[in-house]
Amino acid sequence: MKRIISLIAFLTIVATVAIAQQPRRMPPPPPRELAAYLGLTADQQTQIEALHQSLRQTSEPLFEQKRAEDEKLHSMIETPNPDPTAIGKQVLAVYAIDEQLKSAHEATDAKIEALLTADQKVKFEALKAARHMQGPPPPPR
Repeated sequence: MKRIISLIAFLTIVATVAIAQQPRRMPPPPPRELAAYLGLTADQQTQIEALHQSLRQTSEPLFEQKRAEDEKLHSMIETPNPDPTAIGKQVLAVYAIDEQLKSAHEATDAKIEALLTADQKVKFEALKAARHMQGPPPPPR
């Protein structure tokens, strides 16, 4: 019995650490700020806004799915007799959604970079680096 409790406690800690260390991205800056910072042309602004709109359409359902999966994980952990295998599978499900979100952001960033001049790309890379250094945003509610 002690072994099972120890295993459950260990898996709970591992799951919590794994979720807490998921790379999260700051949202892109508002279009006007991005345009001013990068010195975008009107055509670039239009194309980038379309890319951001596409990203929002892709991300919103994933955020809703992630929220539901996170709630499911927390309820599984809080049950009187948590199943370590089920918790582990649930952590992997949450991680898979995080990876989909990360891929969507990276794909959008790559498409944006393809529209930029060399000088704009340098500024865009600096902006991306700054977004990562700010730490994770608060979870969506």
